[in-house]
Amino acid sequence: MNKRTLVILIVSIAIFAAGSLSASHTLAIGSVNYYDFYDLEAGDTEQYIPGVRLEYYFNDNLGVSVDSIVIEESNWHQYREMVYILDAVFRLPLDPLEPYLGIGPTYRGYEDRHDSDIDSEPFAYNVRFGVDFIALEWLSFGIESNFLVDDVGEFFDTLAHSSVDEIADAVRDYSLIGLTAKIRF
Repeated sequence: MNKRTLVILIVSIAIFAAGSLSASHTLAIGSVNYYDFYDLEAGDTEQYIPGVRLEYYFNDNLGVSVDSIVIEESNWHQYREMVYILDAVFRLPLDPLEPYLGIGPTYRGYEDRHDSDIDSEPFAYNVRFGVDFIALEWLSFGIESNFLVDDVGEFFDTLAHSSVDEIADAVRDYSLIGLTAKIRF
């Protein structure tokens, strides 16, 4: 590599890094409040699925988020199913609306005081999309849909060999619909 190419490379990296540093970095902490699609459709709001989210955006469009969601809990049976999600998040800030898409792996954790041999694959995948409404500079509210898919190959195989109605049912089976509230720093 000659000196000229090296200088151009270093200057390019410096310009890119300066641009990244001047972008708005955002940290957000919030709650996610989900319902299963079929529960919402039936009007059953008893099956509330709570969670918390921590987000960090490196620039205006790209960030990461970490969620912890209680999928199912039973005090009587002393059973709990948790989902931990790590997403890469792409957002489009259109003040005051911010549509976004998040994609990433999940880990399912189980705690059952009566049955220590729960047979389930702990790793799954997540796709979520939604829209945040920026109410104040430090506060946002949103609505989103979250798809938790245990086996991506099986999911797409089901979609490939199904009718439109069966595809709609498959998507509904995996859907959580929720509201978010976040405090932004």
